[in-house]
Amino acid sequence: MLTITNMLSQSLVLFGALLPLLLLNKQLRAKRGALSKAASLADINWLLLVSVGHVALCHFSGITAIVSTALLSLYAVLIWLDAMLFVQYRIEVNRETIMWFFKGTKGLMKGIPHLLEVLKRFKPAVLIPFMAIACFIFAAMQMWAVTACLGGILWLLCGSFIETGAKSRMIWACIGGLLVSLPLIPGIPVGANGIIMLAVILAVLTLNGYATVAKAKAEFFTTPSLLPNILLSDNFSAPDTADGEPLRPYVPAIKPTQKSELFGHCKGANVILITMESLGCYVQPYDDAPVQSSLVKRFNANRWLSSQHFSLCPNTTVSTNQMYTGLYSNNPYNKPDSAYYGSEPRYIKALQQAGYHTLFLDSANTGLYDYWKLLERIGFDQVWGTDDIPANGLTADYRLWNMVDEVARQVSDKPFFLHLINDQTHMPYEVVDKQRFNQHQGSSQKALYLNAVEEVDFIIDEFLNRLAEKVDLSDTLVVFTGDHGESFGEYGYSFHSNSVIPEQTQVPFMLTHPKLESKTISHSSHFDLFPTFLDLLGIHHDIAGHGQSLALDERDKCYFFHSATLKGNTPANFSLLHENDLYWFDRLFNQIYQFKFEHGRWLAQPVKNKQWVASMLGHNLLSKGLITTEQ
Repeated sequence: MLTITNMLSQSLVLFGALLPLLLLNKQLRAKRGALSKAASLADINWLLLVSVGHVALCHFSGITAIVSTALLSLYAVLIWLDAMLFVQYRIEVNRETIMWFFKGTKGLMKGIPHLLEVLKRFKPAVLIPFMAIACFIFAAMQMWAVTACLGGILWLLCGSFIETGAKSRMIWACIGGLLVSLPLIPGIPVGANGIIMLAVILAVLTLNGYATVAKAKAEFFTTPSLLPNILLSDNFSAPDTADGEPLRPYVPAIKPTQKSELFGHCKGANVILITMESLGCYVQPYDDAPVQSSLVKRFNANRWLSSQHFSLCPNTTVSTNQMYTGLYSNNPYNKPDSAYYGSEPRYIKALQQAGYHTLFLDSANTGLYDYWKLLERIGFDQVWGTDDIPANGLTADYRLWNMVDEVARQVSDKPFFLHLINDQTHMPYEVVDKQRFNQHQGSSQKALYLNAVEEVDFIIDEFLNRLAEKVDLSDTLVVFTGDHGESFGEYGYSFHSNSVIPEQTQVPFMLTHPKLESKTISHSSHFDLFPTFLDLLGIHHDIAGHGQSLALDERDKCYFFHSATLKGNTPANFSLLHENDLYWFDRLFNQIYQFKFEHGRWLAQPVKNKQWVASMLGHNLLSKGLITTEQ
């Protein structure tokens, strides 16, 4: 009995010391905006298992203590490295990526400076692996007073660096410090600590029961843990059959160009394509949208509105490539040099051959993630990135106003195509005029993001107003959409690129031209943009792709999505939307979901055949060239 009591008491100390390390590591990983920063029930479950298991093995024998310490220390380093590599490269740790990091084209000598840059952004990160190893070693050596002191220090550190309110940080630090310092307080028997640990275990079991019975939807209950991720399979195979069911290539085949009844209806019109950075469906007139957009007012008349418009990969580089090729392309992060962009872009050449001057204006840095290579391959007549835009007393996206005269100068004598992208609505979400754009109160990331959306909405609207003073825009197709969406904790995911949940893949789409009659389109994707432009402009071409003109009444509702994050040889997330059924394979958390779209909402459904869903999705990955079976 005494041994069990001692084990429980010691488990409490180890658990209390490891918990702040978990929080710090999640805070580190979230520097990419990737996942929830807070601990989830799944995290607590995993950490309890590690704590109790390690203490039990240390009591069993000296050999088991050494083996447990070695394996858990290695695992702690891998979890830390997983966070570091994700922040820098947007990849998850597995056998392939570990070898790539140490030996690949980035290589260790190139990789270490990158990791040092990450440490500059979150200085406590340097302590995480060493502190974890120290905790396991001290526990194995039965040095519980030292472990408790170390835990107290970690809680104070965690309280100083986790992103929450000052009062919350103080409370967390005090509770954590007390929890791990109990063995050091004179007069408190060992048994008391054991009772506390037993209460913690029972409380966690109760919470698990509640989550199961009540089907709780709060982030604490729904966010899976990343901790087991490294132990799971790296590679992904897609068999031809599963339980005898055929694996149809659901995603429609590449189609030749098809003209609509509106072919040439807007012949000779200019085209301005606005893809606001990270713009999910948070602007009116979309349901429950919190942002009242000035830009949207431009679409009150002669408007085409898509009820469901999708970016098929929630990543700027990949979604841009899909726009300009009309085809799926391999995940750029699936190649060591991150420079593979799939099929040759031909749409811009078709516009140029029709006499259009083609421009690309981005207030962000086009040098990031080899984006400039893609822009070069697309073949714009003119590309401006952040380094090409003068300040003249303005900051952030406001600098776009300084480009009005230059754009006007270049397009004065011929029809033009202008693709405009901003930067402020990219994480970490910058708001310059905080007094004017402060409608969304609070310190949350979402509130800051929504204020940034409203400010950028104003900036782009004013950009168009100023351009209209220099250039006649009365005969102009104006399109407003997002390069991809943005999520804020749904299913444990935040930011973009990392998942294919609707918050990251569904974006607004509005198109206007004075000659068009208003209508609502049931569904569309970025594949459809250029087929629509070329159709309305009356430009003949032979470019085949997955998209079709939105002027056509009959179009397939079937879309395949994939993330820009990797697990092994496969995107970490991929899904298929077929009519109103959505199948999602989350390999990062190794979960399969099935949804039905009803009454404007995605409703979770029981997954009848997980093997078939996984195989079907994998089959579509292969058929679209998004993965390879070669390692």
